[in-house]
Amino acid sequence: MPPSPSHPNTIGLVLGSGGARGWAHIGVLRRLHELGIRPHCIAGTSAGAIAAALYASDSIETMEELAAQLDWKQVAQLFLEGSFPRSGLLTGKNVMLLLKSIIPVRAISSLRIPYAAVATDIETEKEIVLQSGNLFDAIRASIGIPGIFTTTLMNGHHLVDGGLVNPLPVTVCRAMGADFVIAVDVNLRASPKKITPLDYPRPASPTQRITQLLDSLSKLMPQGATPALKTSHRWMTPKKCADLSIFDVLTRSFRLVENQITRRELALNPPNILIQPEVGDIMTLEFQRGPEAIAAGIRAVDEVLPQLQKLQTPTS
Repeated sequence: MPPSPSHPNTIGLVLGSGGARGWAHIGVLRRLHELGIRPHCIAGTSAGAIAAALYASDSIETMEELAAQLDWKQVAQLFLEGSFPRSGLLTGKNVMLLLKSIIPVRAISSLRIPYAAVATDIETEKEIVLQSGNLFDAIRASIGIPGIFTTTLMNGHHLVDGGLVNPLPVTVCRAMGADFVIAVDVNLRASPKKITPLDYPRPASPTQRITQLLDSLSKLMPQGATPALKTSHRWMTPKKCADLSIFDVLTRSFRLVENQITRRELALNPPNILIQPEVGDIMTLEFQRGPEAIAAGIRAVDEVLPQLQKLQTPTS
């Protein structure tokens, strides 16, 4: 691990890729805020790019409440589209519509701290760091799992998920000026036990804001797509190898690549503090497991409390 400044001037926060495991970032961010730790810049890849945008736009609370209410049918509606496009199974338009209804900021320059999202140029095989322009274009490029989501065309370049080149962008955060980096990896550490619903209580009833968001999800489903809900349920349910769907094969293959790169980058460019929630057993599309992932994120921060003490500042 690199030497840590006794009094860091610029704290950087790195949020790694991981699909539904990225819910754990919400728990990490909430707990860091409670401890009075305020990053000066934030960088994320894929799911981490979404969580970073939520943090930098002060939208974490809404997303956390939404996670507590989502069931598999509502999640499936995000992935049900009228037709399959050419360069991927999904355009991601439903996911982006939901994010736009939660995040009030449109331009990266309007976020309260410097932000970066990492994507991959599929043609040049290079890392693309997005730090300006439209926030949602940057997010969409960063989350584009190849084969599942269509590519994002930006300035003549076809961009896909940043996890192909830099799933835990510690180097990006240091390039942004951070002299102390906290990184959150949500891929490499699995839960030692199966968590049951009793381990994470769900609120009895959603607020009006969340009710509106849930209602908007039901309107996203194309007409006549009700039978497809069963297919979507199969996509989001862990299976034995003999029963793997195309979604399983694509997401598991992509995760294998991400994990190999993450291990290499942690060896070459370790952060000052590494937080690893126990969510590795959550599959990429199991977004209905948000509450347990958030709880795991909170627990993971508490595991490194001694390392975080020097960074604490009085809460406002």
